[in-house]
Amino acid sequence: MEVGAFYLPSVGHIEDIKKGMAGKRTDLYQEMLKEITEQVQYMDQHGYYGTGFTEHHFHIEGEEVSTNPVILDLYFGMQTKNMKFGQLGNVLPSQNPINLAENIAMVSQMLNGRVFAGFARGYQPRWVNVLGQQVGLADPAGGESYEELKRSLFEEHFDLIMTAWKNDTFSFQGKHWQVPTKDIKWAAAEVAWNYGKGVNKDGYIEEIGIAPPTYEKQIPDLFMPFATSERSIRWGMERGIVPVTIMTQYEVVKEHFRAGMEAANAVGKNYKFGQGMAMSRELIVADTDAEAEAIAREAGSFIWNNFFVPFGFNAAICGPGEGPFDLPATFESLSERGLVIWGSPDTVNRKLEKLLQQLPVDYFWMFIYNHMPHDACMKSLELLTEKVWPNFTDKIKPSNTMRVAARA
Repeated sequence: MEVGAFYLPSVGHIEDIKKGMAGKRTDLYQEMLKEITEQVQYMDQHGYYGTGFTEHHFHIEGEEVSTNPVILDLYFGMQTKNMKFGQLGNVLPSQNPINLAENIAMVSQMLNGRVFAGFARGYQPRWVNVLGQQVGLADPAGGESYEELKRSLFEEHFDLIMTAWKNDTFSFQGKHWQVPTKDIKWAAAEVAWNYGKGVNKDGYIEEIGIAPPTYEKQIPDLFMPFATSERSIRWGMERGIVPVTIMTQYEVVKEHFRAGMEAANAVGKNYKFGQGMAMSRELIVADTDAEAEAIAREAGSFIWNNFFVPFGFNAAICGPGEGPFDLPATFESLSERGLVIWGSPDTVNRKLEKLLQQLPVDYFWMFIYNHMPHDACMKSLELLTEKVWPNFTDKIKPSNTMRVAARA
């Protein structure tokens, strides 16, 4: 099993966010870059798979300042040596898919292939509708037809990105895109005939190609956060995409895993239950249960309950027959339902053992809310590395030294 980190990322700590407009402060953004750099450099030394960032815009409040995860990939990738960096994920409906394919390919080259790619449909109309207005996402602003348009754009944009990555030159005909467009007369046709491809004998463009390609023309590992329906999971597994679940109730998730296994095997794979799947949970480890609980109460719960719950994200912790607004927006809900796993190393080992026995996965993404105190985050990472993850995967390499613990 591979283990990675998934960041929002947040700008400012809780006290800064509560003061207002934290996302507009240079000092807090610089602090975020410094703290996450230390965190990813630590993980880079100890066998973690990678780090992913979400895409969200206009977060002047500070809770999710990640307007371009591809740029963050490059920034942190240039300061590490081993980990992969990617998006969890880029919101495809509002993106220009050809530009995105080019940008990820450039980062792939710059990091010698240390990239992965994640794609999402998007749920925040404040920015999806504004940035996606030219493709119809502003009108209607919501409802069934809006969601169907997002799904249609997502699927076609994914196909276009894959076509661009897999071929030196290509054409593409879809509902939303025609590549190339009609009747492009190419003034430099002789150059294309002599040194390239894609121009016919009459000098018209028939195919285009992105340059550079991904590093050694590799297709990055592909992820789809957050997969919450059997339809989405089947669609992803059929295409070699790893669905990432944040659903916590076993009776719900096991059916998703079975659907994924069936879809993968229908296209010729021989997957076992949980193979090709990923999950995400917030993990908080401290020396004692009491200390871990105190940290956890002020970590992910703050942003989840204040910002995610209004969008219906408590669906992640619902059981059969429960709705996303049936459960209280409290730390207790998240803890009792298992979205946040906290405790001493022994306690977290027991919780993870039960979870992974029920739901084995190929990838585990640690949901890190970096508005929590940096020293507490580093201590949690070190305890996970030294005393927890080696019990579940041979990918993580403990050093048997506790830098933060020794310093404290």
